Amino acid sequence: MARRRYCWVLAGIVTFGLAFRVGYVLIFTRYENSKFYDAYWYGLTAYQLSHHEFFRLGSAPTASHPPLTSLLIGSVGFILGNHDGNTAQRLTMAVIGAAVVLCVGLLGKSIAGPRVGLVAAALAALAPNFWIPSGILMSETPAMLVMALILLALVRLLRSPTFGNAALLGAACGAEALVRAELILFVPALLVPAALLARQVSLRRRFGLLGVGLITTLVVLAPWVGRNLVAFKDPTYLTTSEGPALLGANCPLAYYGSSIGSWNLSCAASVGGSDESVQSANATHQAIQFIEHHKERLPIVMLARVGRIWDFYQPIQMADIDVNEGRPPPASLAGLGFYYALLPLGIAGIVMFRRRRIPQWFLLVPAGVLTLVAVLFYGLVRFRAPFEVCLVVLAAPPIVLLIERFRRPQSAKISDPVP
Repeated sequence: MARRRYCWVLAGIVTFGLAFRVGYVLIFTRYENSKFYDAYWYGLTAYQLSHHEFFRLGSAPTASHPPLTSLLIGSVGFILGNHDGNTAQRLTMAVIGAAVVLCVGLLGKSIAGPRVGLVAAALAALAPNFWIPSGILMSETPAMLVMALILLALVRLLRSPTFGNAALLGAACGAEALVRAELILFVPALLVPAALLARQVSLRRRFGLLGVGLITTLVVLAPWVGRNLVAFKDPTYLTTSEGPALLGANCPLAYYGSSIGSWNLSCAASVGGSDESVQSANATHQAIQFIEHHKERLPIVMLARVGRIWDFYQPIQMADIDVNEGRPPPASLAGLGFYYALLPLGIAGIVMFRRRRIPQWFLLVPAGVLTLVAVLFYGLVRFRAPFEVCLVVLAAPPIVLLIERFRRPQSAKISDPVP
């Protein structure tokens, strides 16, 4: 495919993705303001940034989540000024969602060619699990964007192992940790092996690449970590939410009954403390005590958590749970069906990549990282968002193959020799 044609088609797909997301926001999610969940924190802190308040709840500092999502959606306040409501913030999220479509198209092209890139971009534009988060003030859309940037930087590093590409990968991994703290695991899972697998250079050079990547990651994280170490009583690095996350996932309501493997707000809301870091430490202590007294249930709970994040356990219930975080049940059910359709295509894509000796291990590693996160904390469909990027790229090659076969002239099919 000619480069110019690829660019025009990709631009058309991205434009459609943007228009669809903007319409979704203006028609549906701009009126969704009645539920209390993480979107409140993101919207509030983003709004405060334009009023020169840096991550505070009342008079106390807050680090309930890392800052990058709030910084991204808060940037609209500096450009367009402040407006009542959060429609402008949601539209900013829709633009970020369109950027995800663009980066997925570039990623597919860099791995397996322009046709795979275009099909992957089209899947990202259409898949409900991509456009639903684009209308919600949460971290999933930025997490998908940075996931695509990590993989693009990783492919560049494998093909051209320069210090500049290592720095790009390190910066992207640091940015992902500033979106969701647990995704710091991409540093050992993706950055380290990518640097050490650069076979075109000497072992000494590989360790140099690794050092540059790690230093760049630390540089990206340093301002936020430094602020937290100064602002809170107990040592705090990326977030103060690990305690409430553990406590809400390790309580009777999350260990027994129909909600096994999930998270419960009422369990996490009962913790006291003078500031968020103290509350997190108290919650962590209570969660560990609960785990110690219910060790026999832990393996079953862990299996349920993994089943929930991959929609193999209580998938219909998960669609109902999603409504509490701004996800309409009909859209969630559509996303479930689309996801189930992509899974066999993704498996076929893995086989095709291996037969053609195209490296694709880095598309599978995020699945392992997210499974580990679910085992340690709890399982929600939205936590799967970074792997959705990998899934559409894996699912694209079989679709390209099917399209090419259907486009063959009928005469060519008839004239093929019979084996």
